[in-house]
Amino acid sequence: MDVRQLRCFIAVAEELHFGRAAERLGVAPPALSRQISALEDELGVALLTRTTRQVAMTRAGLIMLEEAKGILVKMEHASRAVREASLASGKVLRVGAIDAASSSFVPEALMAFRARFPGVEIKFVEAMTAALVQMLEAGKLDLALTRPPRKPTDCAFEILRVERPIVVLHENHPLAAREHLTMLDLVGEPFVVPSKRIRPYAYDLVMAYFESVGAVPNVTIEATEKPAMMSAVAAGLGMALAPDWVSRLSFPGVTMRRLRGAMLDPPPPGALVGVSWRPQQKLPSRDDFLAILRKSVTLLDERHVLPLSPPKPLKRTARTGSSVGGA
Repeated sequence: MDVRQLRCFIAVAEELHFGRAAERLGVAPPALSRQISALEDELGVALLTRTTRQVAMTRAGLIMLEEAKGILVKMEHASRAVREASLASGKVLRVGAIDAASSSFVPEALMAFRARFPGVEIKFVEAMTAALVQMLEAGKLDLALTRPPRKPTDCAFEILRVERPIVVLHENHPLAAREHLTMLDLVGEPFVVPSKRIRPYAYDLVMAYFESVGAVPNVTIEATEKPAMMSAVAAGLGMALAPDWVSRLSFPGVTMRRLRGAMLDPPPPGALVGVSWRPQQKLPSRDDFLAILRKSVTLLDERHVLPLSPPKPLKRTARTGSSVGGA
């Protein structure tokens, strides 16, 4: 048996559904089924019972599930120990970040770190919170800028910044004539929202803003990435809510406006950006970078809230309720 077979088996055993397990692992269902069959053939026992409607565990499968989890934990522990031993010299710092951090305060913090510690090599990766936390837990990162972890973890988390929402809309939309908007102004308008499956933090945050005024968004499209969101707004498919760091971006046909009275108390997890690390790992270079972050990152970003563009002569664009997927 190999690690891939064990990961496939664990996913199916936990989901009890080949389709969901395949989606979770990012593989095709037939390939997943082949991995499970190969594992069962090697062991000489059936681990799962399959019908057209359901998947169930056999007694052997229940035992194998616990053993497989234990094997993977030991392998990950060994891999992490080896990586940490190789980094004991402190000559490499591995940093991960979500887009909200890498597009705002991370570049300045990394520049300050390199100026003070030129002998430390920096390795940087951008990903989403769940993936970054997994990399931290596996010892593949030393520190990550993330949202609050959704699942229990041995990683510490410290809030660095609270993001404020802004409204992204077509430059010819009537509401673009105002300097600021409120959530009530947005009720009933066609809306571009983040993908619930890919961007759960951002999706939940948009819903929380609408719930604060007793409404739900009139969703016309889901967009996974910010460029897809901007393209949809530019095409007249709707407006969107975005964190304040998006004001650093520009896109033809799109403008942005401040949202008054929308700082929720307490701020939802999707509005928080912080730093995650493994306190069990002793690494001076990571602690030095942590100190820079704590000193340089302000709770609210007052410098880049929104470069307001002057209102233009209004001309309502044609809008459609068609829906496309985010890239």
